[in-house]
Amino acid sequence: MSIRRVIEKILVSILVRLPRSWLVKMAGGRPVMIEGKTLDPQLQFLLALAAKRPAIETLPVSGARQLYRDMAYTFGGGARGMARVEERRAPGPYGDIPLRLYVPNDLPPGPAPTLVYFHGGGFVIGDLESYDRVCRYLADAARCQVLSVDYRLAPEHRFPVAIEDCLAVWRHVTADPGDYGADPARIGVGGDSAGGHLSAVVSQQAKAAGLPLPRHQLLIYPVTDVSREWASHETYAEGFLLTKAAMHWFMGHFLPDDADRTDARVSPLKADSMDGLPAATVIIAGFDPLQDEGRAYAAALAGAGVAVKVLEFDTLTHGFVSLPGVVGSADRALQEISSAIRANLVN
Repeated sequence: MSIRRVIEKILVSILVRLPRSWLVKMAGGRPVMIEGKTLDPQLQFLLALAAKRPAIETLPVSGARQLYRDMAYTFGGGARGMARVEERRAPGPYGDIPLRLYVPNDLPPGPAPTLVYFHGGGFVIGDLESYDRVCRYLADAARCQVLSVDYRLAPEHRFPVAIEDCLAVWRHVTADPGDYGADPARIGVGGDSAGGHLSAVVSQQAKAAGLPLPRHQLLIYPVTDVSREWASHETYAEGFLLTKAAMHWFMGHFLPDDADRTDARVSPLKADSMDGLPAATVIIAGFDPLQDEGRAYAAALAGAGVAVKVLEFDTLTHGFVSLPGVVGSADRALQEISSAIRANLVN
């Protein structure tokens, strides 16, 4: 860890605790308001800091991945302690897939509720390290095990490799849950952004293949339909961490030129049927270009008779799951998300 990164993290942790009116002034002088929603002042300040870094889509892939790791460290809170953290591997169609199992302190004895977590990053960036704090937080706050999946990334591995990796992990874990200390009746899937997409698609594919279904799917600001442009893509196109330009950059790396964007593995909202899918919690951020397609997916599930709960956090942006411990409203949102996990997997 470089001294510069450590100092930067300390400064950020101090500055975000200044009075909120000061943060707004330092970030441009006035609150950000769109469609009747007001951006959280702490997050507005962090966005102003992040804007001084290169835009993801201007970097080579290796540089974008390093920037993502750096930002997860600088803007993330402290790492929560675990009873143990295990490095594991699952067999996949293209070779072994690295996994990391988080076991929180003071779990009751016996098989444990387990959330299989697929990280975000547009199918191009993100890894076990950049999501270490997120998974620790969810394991501790939700009182369940979290199994983080390091699926293969584009452009080295384009669609459908990430999906096949994640489905292979699901097949592996549900075939021998005891090897992970998991209760077979209480295993769910979850993820944010691209990971929300992967959670939705794994649920659909598990149903189609006759595999055990997840007990619950946690879809945090998911990608659900890349076959069209949504109104929120334009309204929140710039300035809120995930930009329209970055979305096109991600898809350009992930999808082959001849990919069918209406394929349900690419756009799960396009599935022929959603009957019989697992209950879902869908998370919407108020300043996120993906919010329209997240709401549309929740509505489609509900229309098929699937039990769905939608949690909307109007003051937050895409990416807020990486900010607890720094942004107070992100902490409160993660607590509410953790309560949803407990309600569906633990209790």
